Amino acid sequence: MRKPVILLLALSVVAGAVSCEKIAKWLEPYETKSVNDIVIESEFITNKDYNCPFNVILPADYRTSGEKYPVLYLLHGMAGDNYSWQDEGDVVELTKKAVDAGVIEPFIIVMPNAYLTFYVDDLDWSGLPVFNDHPKLKFESFFTKELQPYIESHFPVLTDREHTAIAGLSMGGYGASYYAFKYPEKYCYCASFSGAVNGADWTGLTDKVPSIEDIFNTKGYTKQDYNRLPEYIMDCGDVDLICSLFNDMTHDFLESIEFPHIYRVYSGGHNWDYWRPAYERMLPELAKHFDE
Repeated sequence: MRKPVILLLALSVVAGAVSCEKIAKWLEPYETKSVNDIVIESEFITNKDYNCPFNVILPADYRTSGEKYPVLYLLHGMAGDNYSWQDEGDVVELTKKAVDAGVIEPFIIVMPNAYLTFYVDDLDWSGLPVFNDHPKLKFESFFTKELQPYIESHFPVLTDREHTAIAGLSMGGYGASYYAFKYPEKYCYCASFSGAVNGADWTGLTDKVPSIEDIFNTKGYTKQDYNRLPEYIMDCGDVDLICSLFNDMTHDFLESIEFPHIYRVYSGGHNWDYWRPAYERMLPELAKHFDE
């Protein structure tokens, strides 16, 4: 009964969010700037199908320290872009606060613009009028074959699994979970904030956007595989009308197969007032991996 409500809410969010101003921001040239002693770089990788802008948040002395840093890939939601966590999520300030307090050592954050791809290849929105202007893109191929190698060759990041993590909100919570369980050899930790972890069940596009349950079944994971899968956290608000049902269902599935995970439910909805604290809740857990 809740699927039509979820679909209408998601469509209205996207319809109102993809403005000319936002598109212009996606096309901004390369820039480097400092914010609160943290460096933010915006770059492009030109894919044969489209340009992908991404922002990288780095320690201020990354060029001179001689160190390599852990890396977190931080993914935006359906109406977001590569600036969302920076502009609305206060990620620079929250990260600096945690580093200054000794909660976690400095690390690098990568925030790509995935448009409306759900972080997969060839998602076809035709037939849903709000999305008709969004072409099919091979974002998963771009992320795994172009973006990650670029980050590892152009920035001082540690490339081992134990120092690589992924997280995201809403659509990005799905993307983080999808990559974590499809490519478990790459990530030590995954956090999904209000994630659309049931895939595209609400659109009927389940062949392109499988649920977490579908991924486990397709990969054939058993209890013998669990120790090689990332630590997994789901964090969702108790009045999240868009994704709480999906999180409940995924939690029930993971419990049914006895997969160890953490499912946090706090007071809140599907908004930045919830996601900022969720990001802060993640950092001590991330430190257990990154600070080793």
